[in-house]
Amino acid sequence: MMSESDERRQQIKFKAVAALAAKERSRLGLFKKLSEQFEEPGDAELINSVLDELEKRKYLSDERFAKSQVMIKNSRFGDQKLRWELRRQGVSSELADEAIRENEVSELDRARVLWERRFGEPPQDPKERARQVRFLAYRGFSFRTIEKVLRCRLDEEE
Repeated sequence: MMSESDERRQQIKFKAVAALAAKERSRLGLFKKLSEQFEEPGDAELINSVLDELEKRKYLSDERFAKSQVMIKNSRFGDQKLRWELRRQGVSSELADEAIRENEVSELDRARVLWERRFGEPPQDPKERARQVRFLAYRGFSFRTIEKVLRCRLDEEE
């Protein structure tokens, strides 16, 4: 016969596996999700033990989560924003940097595509230039990358 704690652990494990089946999650993200549903005293320890088991069995992986998030979001964001998003989800700096480094499309190429889709023509005055810089900066592109994108567009004009 199962004890109440074993039964509770099984419930947590079932919810955790179901959540991971729906989408890839970071350990922190899954912990937060499970903590919303299981709030009794001692549940945090049970959740952590379930997460440890899921990591050992390779069902849960921050590395896999980081790579999938970079792949999903890389067309819309620069490296800084991707890194910030991953850190916010509890992914270590090392794993975040590695996932970004392994990205097949460079930040410059992503910024060019995004800029082209949004603006398509170089800024005509300082106000428009500032608007284009803000657009790319808000999406986490480095100022070095933004300068290269806008400079290439200006060079093409001349």
